[in-house]
Amino acid sequence: MKKQFNILVLIWITSFLISGCSVQWTEAIHYGHIFQNDFDETIDLEIQKDLLFVNVTIQGRQYRFLFDSGAPFSISEELQNNYAFKTISQGKIIDSDHNRKKVNWVQVDTLQIGNISFLNQTAFVGDFNANPIFECLNIDGIIGSNLMRHCNWTINQERKQLSLSSNIDASTIDESIIIPFKKDFQYNIFLDISIGRATLKNMLLDYGSNGSIAMNKEAFSILKEKKIIDQVWIEKGFQQSGLVGKPVELYHEIAKSDSVKINDFRLKNVLLKTGKTDLIGNKVLSKFIVTIDWNNKNLCFTETAPGTDSDKSYGFRIGYTTEEGIHIRSVIENSPAYKKGIRPNMQVVKINTLDFENGHDFCDYVNLEIEDTIFLEFIDLKGQRQEIHIDIATL
Repeated sequence: MKKQFNILVLIWITSFLISGCSVQWTEAIHYGHIFQNDFDETIDLEIQKDLLFVNVTIQGRQYRFLFDSGAPFSISEELQNNYAFKTISQGKIIDSDHNRKKVNWVQVDTLQIGNISFLNQTAFVGDFNANPIFECLNIDGIIGSNLMRHCNWTINQERKQLSLSSNIDASTIDESIIIPFKKDFQYNIFLDISIGRATLKNMLLDYGSNGSIAMNKEAFSILKEKKIIDQVWIEKGFQQSGLVGKPVELYHEIAKSDSVKINDFRLKNVLLKTGKTDLIGNKVLSKFIVTIDWNNKNLCFTETAPGTDSDKSYGFRIGYTTEEGIHIRSVIENSPAYKKGIRPNMQVVKINTLDFENGHDFCDYVNLEIEDTIFLEFIDLKGQRQEIHIDIATL
């Protein structure tokens, strides 16, 4: 069984202040086009930690890009240093943890995804080493929403394939549930879903989140008041999920539901969580073949074979900062870890075969595959070393 790795929620909510550039980012984000007129291209899709990665070619060299429908197109600082793309605007981003940072917007003259050429695309330059998780995943950039809107996309995670096309095949429409979507100024995609008797409107379609369904506290409270959800778990500690990489305080309410519906599809055992953005993440989206039909502003959902339960957890998350080293980031109350005394801010010494005092690092943990039982050596809040085994469990 794979280790739970729910740390990454790559929501990129952008807000920009122009400083010295003649072009505002809200105008620049509309730039660009595709060289080909009639095409149907399929490429391989890599799936790691429930996130999607594809190869992108720039000036003959391949790079690893995250596929993220909830973020604008972005390139790393290293790529910008290598190619010196023209800066066309400047501003500030607000990341998924609501941390702010100044960035440059540049014009990427040409890039290829498979054999399809995207020209004059607008990207912001991101520091993907600021967050240690991003650094471990070796991200060179993000295939984001303003680039995606130039064509149609079919995401088939069962076959690990990503298709780009100028037109939607008639069989896709005939075999799918069709859901109209809305878009905002940066081409984020929004749809409505229902949970029991409640309707959640304008949920972000977010392939950049490896979580399930997140919603604001007010919506979660309504589900509790209407008794659509009953048992609730609390997660406390800190999170470090945004581009800026600064840890922020975390307090999540978590529940499960058998009454989530996307149009006519009813989903069971879906994890719901409070968050700063209302979104549908890849733990839900991976259950479907999804076609994003930009020509008609529709989403085409085709249900795939049910997979294994991926919501099992030890009940804690691990993080890293230069000051604190590798430590417990957050804990779910009454989880297996909580019952064995694990609390936020405890220093982690060993996880299974990884020894962080003797050569192993945080990236070794990010890439670790863990079985149903985990061994943990840690230093508690009183400074005492402890060793425990924790069995994975379903909330």
